[in-house]
Amino acid sequence: MPVAGTGAPPRQSNPAQLHLFLGIGLVVTAVALGLMRYLTSGLAPDPASLITFIMAGVSVSMAGVALMFLKGQVPEPRGGQTSAQYWADPKVAGPATMFWFILEGAGIVASVGYFLEGSAIAALLALFAIATFWMNGPRAFDRE
Repeated sequence: MPVAGTGAPPRQSNPAQLHLFLGIGLVVTAVALGLMRYLTSGLAPDPASLITFIMAGVSVSMAGVALMFLKGQVPEPRGGQTSAQYWADPKVAGPATMFWFILEGAGIVASVGYFLEGSAIAALLALFAIATFWMNGPRAFDRE
């Protein structure tokens, strides 16, 4: 379908760019929430609060579902398939972006948990989710 008024075909989505910008947003959000928590250090951390456990549980659950179920739904590249052909396939791009969105959400939830309660558990989970997000980028699927 051409772009309205131009006669040109619409641009294909670029999963590498999407992953990059999702990751940048995740890191910026985590750093901003961490700095706000640090600058308001008059608030005593409460590692045993209910919010800490709820946020940690949600974050771990999101990361677990993404890694155990959603990552496996992204098909392997077929032999002789270029990277552009691989990522142009909606059967690849859809599940991959869902996987990245859920991993990013796990990092955001853990970062918010750290901001609210200052728990080291939430900070560690945020770091884990961020590292997991970056280790599972387009190169983890596209073996070219």
